[in-house]
Amino acid sequence: MLGVKSTDQTVLFLYGDVSLLGVLKNALLPLQVDLSVLAPYIDLDQWQDHRTQAVSVEEFQAEMVREYLQLPDNVRQILSLEAFQAQGDRLADTIQARALANRKPTDLAYSRRRLEKIGYLRLFSSALSHFGWSSLAADQSGICLALNSTNAMFSPTPGTPVLLRKVGYGAEHRFTVNADNPLPGFFCDHAENQGRDEWRVAYGNPADIHLPESAISQIYTSINTPPGIKQALRDLVAKDLRYRHVELLEVLPDPQRWQLVAKPYAKT
Repeated sequence: MLGVKSTDQTVLFLYGDVSLLGVLKNALLPLQVDLSVLAPYIDLDQWQDHRTQAVSVEEFQAEMVREYLQLPDNVRQILSLEAFQAQGDRLADTIQARALANRKPTDLAYSRRRLEKIGYLRLFSSALSHFGWSSLAADQSGICLALNSTNAMFSPTPGTPVLLRKVGYGAEHRFTVNADNPLPGFFCDHAENQGRDEWRVAYGNPADIHLPESAISQIYTSINTPPGIKQALRDLVAKDLRYRHVELLEVLPDPQRWQLVAKPYAKT
């Protein structure tokens, strides 16, 4: 079924309970602000001693740069940073010791203050996510929206940065803010959850956002979605000019395998 699985990630799927019907009517989408999705790792520093924690690759590389910049000017004129870094194995004991000596408690901590300034959405690459339907759509009783990831709702606007990225699983902790890691910890999850194939989009302003009708291509319900909600969606697509282009689909258990399948709504 077209759109059920996005292979190029131009379509991503948002799961929720039946309140998504009101979101569609009002075209206003609340953002999540609860950071429990990052627990317990967001509070890693509460259980770790920064004085004995092993030096990470990120810390080692940063210390190499710091040591290089402390070299005399005449040495740096003939020795490039890359050539100095190539000596990392030989200098490893010295670099690790200095990295530990220079480390501050906040160096091994995710910034709650930074993360609490954002609002976000959790998105998935499939409309047939068991996790999505069971955990985010209230035990198959909710709604799933297919969203075009190239839509303007996923682009930054003046004063409101927006960042859409695929979640990484089981990665090494990286606490330093840089261009490659603008929100340390936010786009990370436990390796066990890799099958979820999750994306997250962070908004610099946690207020509700406008949900453009052009962003939505399909609406899914499932086996426990109340009949009244399904009928209300039929009426919305049939009568609201904003959603006349939207396809309605029903997600059901596959009769052959432990997986889900989607079928278009029966015509009435």
